[in-house]
Amino acid sequence: MTFSPFSGADRLLTDSAGLFATLTGLGLPRGSYVICGSAALYVRGLRERIGDLDVLATGPAWRIAATLGAPRPAPSGYGLAIHHPAVPIEFVDRWTPGWCTDHLIESADVIDGLPFMRLACVLAWKEAARRPKDVPDIAAVHRLRRMWTGR
Repeated sequence: MTFSPFSGADRLLTDSAGLFATLTGLGLPRGSYVICGSAALYVRGLRERIGDLDVLATGPAWRIAATLGAPRPAPSGYGLAIHHPAVPIEFVDRWTPGWCTDHLIESADVIDGLPFMRLACVLAWKEAARRPKDVPDIAAVHRLRRMWTGR
């Protein structure tokens, strides 16, 4: 699902650290990555700020990310991660256990030319993890759902 006709230089997404611009500048091929986690809430107005970007990457996008640094074990303990050397962008080769990489990439919502994890997936992931930092995000998604559905 595409929410905006803008792409490239017409990008509207902004953040104070320039994370979206940095990611765009890497030229990752569409269909080989998806932005996951809290950034998917930020772009939908459900968070006021983000501190980093979590990018699930495969194939050509992973190869581009690998030019930024050596892969290391992911902090989740599942798969590999590459940290951008200049900004807080983390590339992972798989999401947490139970999530199909191909599905997350293929089902992404494209917002201003960038692919983001679907909101239902973000909610399910945060509800399963249920870390203290996830609680406000879960509540924000549920408020949005109540506003849409009246329930």
